[in-house]
Amino acid sequence: MPSQTFRPATPAAFEPALLRARRLFESDDLEDTRERISRVMQPHGLQPIARAHGGRAHMDYLSVGGIGIGTIAFGEAMRVDVEHVQDYHLLMFCLRGQADTLVGGQALQTHGLQGLACAPGERFLAALSADAEQLVLRLDRRMLEAHAGRPIRFDTAFDLRRPALQAWLQQLHLLLNAEAMLAAVHAHPLVALEMERLLVQLLLAGQPWQELPAAPMLRKGQGGRACVRRAEAYMRAHADAPLRMADIAEAAGVPVRTLQEAFQQARDCSPMQYLRELRLDVAHRRLREPQADTTVATVALDCGFTHLGRFAQAYAQRFGEAPSATLRQAG
Repeated sequence: MPSQTFRPATPAAFEPALLRARRLFESDDLEDTRERISRVMQPHGLQPIARAHGGRAHMDYLSVGGIGIGTIAFGEAMRVDVEHVQDYHLLMFCLRGQADTLVGGQALQTHGLQGLACAPGERFLAALSADAEQLVLRLDRRMLEAHAGRPIRFDTAFDLRRPALQAWLQQLHLLLNAEAMLAAVHAHPLVALEMERLLVQLLLAGQPWQELPAAPMLRKGQGGRACVRRAEAYMRAHADAPLRMADIAEAAGVPVRTLQEAFQQARDCSPMQYLRELRLDVAHRRLREPQADTTVATVALDCGFTHLGRFAQAYAQRFGEAPSATLRQAG
């Protein structure tokens, strides 16, 4: 029997079940709705299009690292005006209903799995139907640049029917419907970072984008080996913390690309590969000096390894024994 694949043909196939249990608010007061949404997103204008009777609005929301995911419905036809999107990328499509939108001067009709991407600094206008419920993602600009290695801007048209975006959509759907996975993301900061990285990399692989000019950055030193030493010291001091490439590059005082090239020349590996080895050292130390409730799984997750099989393989290659063997010997 051929294996089944995830192919959402309609927005009804994309039901973010776990968001429903994370409702931020319900309100039938327009000013209260505006204020509640502004706390999560940013200040914006709301104007009912035809207010025969007041609708009941709601918003559900959760965050995964530097990614915020939410649903918004107004319960009536509504105009939304964001003068300029602040320091984040906004992705939006409609789970129900539709919207006529204007993003950065480009008019788009948003319905079903045809959505939009709005870059930081752009104006966002939308006329939402009375039955519209949006699914919105807020991607922190600095976080996105950390994973992309450069400033970028996504194409405005965001068509989730495209084959290239199916892996991203499937992973997002899984996250919003798998309670155990979401619990692990919220319990372990390094797991949250790995999920953030996976979602961003799948998005970068599936949605067209263009590189933007990088802002000049003050460097602490010009020598390649000097920036590598600064980066290594920073990673050693923070090996068990959630780190992004941008964090490491900032500590080293150079742009991400410069640090990547310097590591390749000096260490024949990437900064993130070096960090992985440091985290294996942390895991080894914790397994050799366990607490009463220490398990291989908790150590792996705390050190940022979300796939236990790959963790065990990398650990055995590095230390010549399985992590479970280290833990047994310590006990």
